[in-house]
Amino acid sequence: MFENYGIAPSNSGQPEASAHYSSPSFNEAVNASRFVKGFGITALIYSLVGVVGVPLLGGGVGLGVSLFIMRYDQAKYYRILGSVVMVFAIVGAFIPFLGSTVLSGAILGKGIQVLSVLEKEGRNDEEWTPSRRRAIIGTIASGIGLLISIALLFLLTLGIAAMLLGQL
Repeated sequence: MFENYGIAPSNSGQPEASAHYSSPSFNEAVNASRFVKGFGITALIYSLVGVVGVPLLGGGVGLGVSLFIMRYDQAKYYRILGSVVMVFAIVGAFIPFLGSTVLSGAILGKGIQVLSVLEKEGRNDEEWTPSRRRAIIGTIASGIGLLISIALLFLLTLGIAAMLLGQL
């Protein structure tokens, strides 16, 4: 029961803080850093699939990723994010790159949140350095994925505008 927070029960029945006490927000940030790294890289790959120009493959990747996110954890954040990515992956058959944009943006935001918590807490904990590294990798990967997705959405919009103006 006390393993997650680094608290060992004492003989008096009251928990004592050990040398590696971590706050609940720090522990959440450590766990979220794993999510940010894994899905930040996934968001980058999802965005790169859009560069290849295979919308059906991108939709399949989006659906698979969304199911994986929904099953990642029981927290409401993961269920909502998974559902939103799923909807945009399905809509992506008509408007490509939306799913990858949403996923990349959400992971980027979560990565920034994790880095903010790690900046304030847990520097003495042995999990701080690897967690920070994971969060940085995922945040950068999802940021690049977001830039790719936004650029592709911009190019798609320009292409549609050029087609419509060419018909006038």
